[in-house]
Amino acid sequence: MKNRFEKLTVILFCSLLALLSVAFLVMPDRAFSEQENRNLQQSPELTKDSFFSGQFAKDINVYFADQFPLRDLFVRIKSGSELAFLKGENNGVLYSKDQLAVKDFMAYRSIAQAPIETDRIYLDSVRAQTEAVERLGQTLDVPLVTVLPPRTIDIADSVFSYDRPDGDAVFDIFDEVLTEKAGYIDVLGLLRPKYESGEYVYYKTDHHWTTLGAYYVYCEIMTQLGKADSIIPKDEFEIEYVLDFSGTTAGKASFPIYAKDTLELWHLPDDNEYLINSDGVDENEFYEREFLDKSDKYSVFFGGTKAVTTITLPDADRETLLIAKDSFANSLIPFLAREFDIVALNLSSSTFISTFAEVYEADAVLVVFNVENIITTGHLGKLK
Repeated sequence: MKNRFEKLTVILFCSLLALLSVAFLVMPDRAFSEQENRNLQQSPELTKDSFFSGQFAKDINVYFADQFPLRDLFVRIKSGSELAFLKGENNGVLYSKDQLAVKDFMAYRSIAQAPIETDRIYLDSVRAQTEAVERLGQTLDVPLVTVLPPRTIDIADSVFSYDRPDGDAVFDIFDEVLTEKAGYIDVLGLLRPKYESGEYVYYKTDHHWTTLGAYYVYCEIMTQLGKADSIIPKDEFEIEYVLDFSGTTAGKASFPIYAKDTLELWHLPDDNEYLINSDGVDENEFYEREFLDKSDKYSVFFGGTKAVTTITLPDADRETLLIAKDSFANSLIPFLAREFDIVALNLSSSTFISTFAEVYEADAVLVVFNVENIITTGHLGKLK
């Protein structure tokens, strides 16, 4: 009887493996996971360089994992079991009843060393990138304002029992290295107390600040640039609420139960008077509403991160603000565009900021690059 049961178990197991293998070969590859809200790895190209560098082996492993049949179901089962066993974490994401936060990153070390997945931060890399910002401030002939948005785990530190290995060491480096020339705004000191007092300044399911958080930072930027008298009071905006927003953090964790977000679009009567061009395509408003019907709702702000976005107000003589940015700036720009003509550059591809400042005759430069990108990409260190 025992042998029969063991044989049946082996047969069922082998049959399941065979079925999944056939399904893997037959089913078409998926390009995007709605559940995880991210692009999935496609079949990598085998080249001599990718083979000997080990990159092909890494990519093929990710490809098998991303394209595995019934992946979404298995991810849900795993994340649900983590909660059932009170682990409070899945796939590098921490869980609490009202907040999710990423703790593990592919941490950037240097050009010569590959990133590794860890919860540690390579502070030497952070310092080198921060020094590049300071050098830019010393080089520019116009004012520089530097905004380095914290990670959710930094803002919501009090919510989790997780002890961040490097604590606030990153922000200590910012305070130490960045002088008045860099125009550094301490976003952690600004938004962490507001979060702890219950204000909705960071999303629960996404790594970005909310529109309210962006508004507070806008006020600080305007003050830094001597424009405090031009700050638009909060109560002048009409707020449109988009319910049931789930961001990239929720997608990464795939927890079956979590508190969802409300995405806010702040409107003024002159919303449609601006000329907006993103990567050569003309737009007539700050918000691309088709994304509200998709999983990536945060891309409602200018359709996501574009290489170059320009915003002007016809027949208005205004100063020009050059913004070197990542996606955190997308919800910030509609506020700043009420005061400045905007030239926004994606910092991952445009790093010669002093040159662009001259080309566009910028009256000021704003750098917006979040701490997660600093510790995972090293792009900030290429600023010139």
